[in-house]
Amino acid sequence: MPLPQFNVLGDLPPNVHRATLNEVVRRFGGQTIRRDACTRRLMHVEELARRTGHLQRLVVFGSYVTAKPEPNDVDEWYDS
Repeated sequence: MPLPQFNVLGDLPPNVHRATLNEVVRRFGGQTIRRDACTRRLMHVEELARRTGHLQRLVVFGSYVTAKPEPNDVDEWYDS
């Protein structure tokens, strides 16, 4: 199921939205220099977590997953 559209405030609707890392990068990465930098950081953190052999889920939240062209950063948490 694709990620839902933003609401009028530029946020995803409240809920947990499952997506692959590729889907997240396609939707939120690369439109601006700042988004590109955040995307690279997200991909680096995911790679490090995956290398542990214990990555079960990666949760991405904060301004990165909004319509803001210049998010503050990318917030993530992973479950092992």
